[in-house]
Amino acid sequence: MRQNKTKNLTLNAFFIALTIVMLFTPLGTLRLPFVSVTIAHIPMLVATLTLGLRSGLVISLTFGLVSLFIALTAPNTVLDPFFVNPLISILPRLLIPITTYYVAKFFDKDSKVRIVVASLVGNLTNTFGVYSMLYLIYAQDILEKTGVSALTYIISAMSVSTVIKSVIVVLIVTPTVYALRKVISE
Repeated sequence: MRQNKTKNLTLNAFFIALTIVMLFTPLGTLRLPFVSVTIAHIPMLVATLTLGLRSGLVISLTFGLVSLFIALTAPNTVLDPFFVNPLISILPRLLIPITTYYVAKFFDKDSKVRIVVASLVGNLTNTFGVYSMLYLIYAQDILEKTGVSALTYIISAMSVSTVIKSVIVVLIVTPTVYALRKVISE
């Protein structure tokens, strides 16, 4: 029992550290020729699918708090200043492990479909959660900053990157979860 708690604590610390490193370095973003894809939420998906909802929530809170910190200290894009609002930076991120965990519960525990669908839903929760909150709270501000309606800006930002990001996330999360489960069960 003590060994399991130590292993769980160690893995949580690892996922927290990995999330922070990914958010503060280029490791959290894949730069493709025509789009940048954020993958810094992958540790949260893997933690949720291997360690459970509580771990996923801890990692997602870390993700949200670091996003808020970056928005406060080093905004990089036109939308970054809006992430100082916890409804944008934290709330949608807390929903990711919840949707991931409960979607995974619908499937047989050893099913590959379980991991694929749950990680896909978690990824889409991040995308739609953040962009929905941006639209609901800052539609007028987005128009003023970009000169384009918020809906047009958001749809164009999501259209290409969401499909690519979803494929990349599933391709990384699925084998990682299987490999990590073997390590955890030893």
